[in-house]
Amino acid sequence: MPLEVPAPTKLYSVNEAAKVLGVSRVTLWKAIYDGKLPVIRYAKWVFVSEHDLQEWKAKHYRAEMARRRGKSKKKGKKG
Repeated sequence: MPLEVPAPTKLYSVNEAAKVLGVSRVTLWKAIYDGKLPVIRYAKWVFVSEHDLQEWKAKHYRAEMARRRGKSKKKGKKG
């Protein structure tokens, strides 16, 4: 079954998407492996649509970074 795209869509490689968003490639790959960021696979290449990228950043990126920052704080220390 062919892939149907409703409108012309800009596609980014994972490296390009990381640069556009200002995040690391590791962060994007983790989101892809966790199923949080949908991708289009063509042979050995992986692409992310501009729409999915912006949607992921709005929904998931801030929450994940807040969760990671919370883990890195040292417990027991008071200002």
